[in-house]
Amino acid sequence: MTEFSVKTLNPTKDKTKPSTNRRRARSPKHHHSRNVEGFNIMFITTEPCQYCGSRQVEAPWTLCRDCRRVYAKTLHRLRRDMMLLQQVSRHAYKLGEPGAGGKPQGGAAPAPINLHAQDMLDQIEDGLQDMWNETGVESRPRWQTLLRDSPRRLPDLCRASRSGHWLTWLIHTCERIEPLVDRRPRTRRIIGVCPECGREVMAAKGESLLLCKCGNPINVAELREQSRDKAEAIHLTKTPAGMSQWLRENYGYEVSRKQISNWLNRGKLPSSKPVDDGYWEFNIREILALAMGSSGRPA
Repeated sequence: MTEFSVKTLNPTKDKTKPSTNRRRARSPKHHHSRNVEGFNIMFITTEPCQYCGSRQVEAPWTLCRDCRRVYAKTLHRLRRDMMLLQQVSRHAYKLGEPGAGGKPQGGAAPAPINLHAQDMLDQIEDGLQDMWNETGVESRPRWQTLLRDSPRRLPDLCRASRSGHWLTWLIHTCERIEPLVDRRPRTRRIIGVCPECGREVMAAKGESLLLCKCGNPINVAELREQSRDKAEAIHLTKTPAGMSQWLRENYGYEVSRKQISNWLNRGKLPSSKPVDDGYWEFNIREILALAMGSSGRPA
């Protein structure tokens, strides 16, 4: 806990002061003052942000401004994912395996609803109700009502005693839902590796925060920038055929030797320099950006 002091003139000497009741109503609940040698010293109590821990927040807030923005974005994302999960539970659509063509794969007849998706809906609804109860909501409404009212309730959620815990829970919940409502290979790409455990991290366009399997929260924009800087500094000396093989073995991108030669001839790889005997010094960042956009691999 940190305290900041602010010196003001002794209110007893100020003839234009408001009434006592009005002055008490204006003073913040979490501030306290002390009269020292004719000065009124006000102490402002601050605590570390419960989620990031890197910024001090003034009571009654328990999350810093940046984490409050993340909270709002995560609630918006959860509402969208919960609506999709409800459709999955009702068999409104299904993400099957590629090539199945919607044909039955054998086994018992399917249940009228997707039991796994329905169980997940019920579990998440219980968690949301517990989260709302900490803001003073005594009833336990359905998840549709809770998430619809989340913008209005956001200030109360960010002042709750365990707001950091619930923000972590929300991010983890979105990660649990996503494999059921979205086919990852279509929308997610490798953006780097987790600094804690070294796992590959995949993110879709528009995502700002992820939770690695090891539990480490990852800033997507920051990790992308770090990976881009590292790739910018790396060069590989290969022939176009060798680079085609390297892209296929390391990233799964199907790019032909001829395609890479065309990029070189057309100046689409300006940082790549010719060496000798058909070898080129390829800039990894440039070749990966082009390969990602034109590869035959599903993306």
